[in-house]
Amino acid sequence: MTREEVLALCRKARDVGSVKHEEFADYIVVLESRRKVADQWQTVEHAYVAVDGKLAMANEDHRKQGKRLDFHEPKVLLDNPEQLTLLVTVTSEIYGTRHGIATSRKKGGTNAERDFPWEVAETSAIGRALAAMGYGLLPGAGLASAEDVMRATTPPTVEKERAARRAPLMSANQRNKLIEMYRERHGGTEAEVLQGLDALFMSTFKHSFNEATVEEASKIIGQMIAQKAERGKK
Repeated sequence: MTREEVLALCRKARDVGSVKHEEFADYIVVLESRRKVADQWQTVEHAYVAVDGKLAMANEDHRKQGKRLDFHEPKVLLDNPEQLTLLVTVTSEIYGTRHGIATSRKKGGTNAERDFPWEVAETSAIGRALAAMGYGLLPGAGLASAEDVMRATTPPTVEKERAARRAPLMSANQRNKLIEMYRERHGGTEAEVLQGLDALFMSTFKHSFNEATVEEASKIIGQMIAQKAERGKK
């Protein structure tokens, strides 16, 4: 799927308040699936907005309109050795209250689900709540984010192969956003910021910042946004 095709798909999606989907095209991840058509297998491409893209849309929309957007503390619906299910409620002064529910599979899930079940479930639940407000709703994508689809279609054996090649890598927008948010919190020169992000990703995912995937970058951005909101309440 070319960038022009992605932009055309964005234009088919409804605007949300003061923002347009095409303005956030760099947050879109194109994923492939196999489908049998007339006894032949064909590769089909689908575009999904990453959770950080939905967050960026929502924050920009509310900033432009001067309205509040609040993320409430996640509620645990189920927590056992096999899975963790969280409900996250998001309240907007413009669109009211929406909630999202997501599950991390502690057994049989991806490495990220097993190692970081809370972060994965919370990020996905936030994405679903924002999708319910209309953010990131591309034609044919439903409420799923890019991270949701990748987890659902990636068995553990494939997850190991992906870890070796670290794909798909984070987008340029995600990289710039992480640098911006880290500098806002910690300050420092560009070299110091990159060194700090390297340390953060090394401690969290066991690899450097430059090797971050779309899903990993989205998780850290979501955590930083949640931490910033928490600091604002104090």
